Parts: sequence; structure tokens; C-alpha cells
Amino acid sequence: MKKIIPRTKQILVLPDAEAPRENHAGILTPNNVEQEQKAIGTVEAVGAGIEDVKVGDKVIYGMYAGEDLSLTDEIGKETKYKILFDEDVLALIVED
Repeated sequence: MKKIIPRTKQILVLPDAEAPRENHAGILTPNNVEQEQKAIGTVEAVGAGIEDVKVGDKVIYGMYAGEDLSLTDEIGKETKYKILFDEDVLALIVED
């Protein structure tokens, strides 16, 4: 199996599936209507020098931040990732 190891100050994120967005009035809008869209994903790997984010954390980041990466495994299943710089992560999602 392939392993991706981010370089210093970079984070590999597996984005959550996109869902339709609902505004406060209950009206469904396509994802491209909002300008400042945010995305949520799970951290798969972190580069050296990153101390406050770890594998398994849920993070919020700008949808258009970072670089898209797509890998196909041995059985032909494609997985899409994001490689983000440390500063691209806007927040951690923490359960109480």
C-alpha cells in the first residue's frame, strides 16, 4: 500500500463527502453559490514540525486551499486527498 508523508509544515487531509448546503431560510443552494466556502476533513498524516495537529483530527479549511491529490490503490479504487500548509487549517473540531 502507498504511504504519503507530507513535507515539513504540511498536512495530508481526507476531505469529507460534500453535502448540499442549506441557508438560514431553509433553502438549498448549490455549493458554488457561497464565496467563502469551508471544507471539513480528517487528517491522514502530518509533516515534521507540526505540533498542534495530529493524525485522526477533524479540521476545517478553505475549500480551495492547498493542492488536490488523487491516488488509485491496487484494486483500482481512487481516493482524493488535500495537501495543506499548516496555516491553511482554520480550526480543529474538538468533541467535548
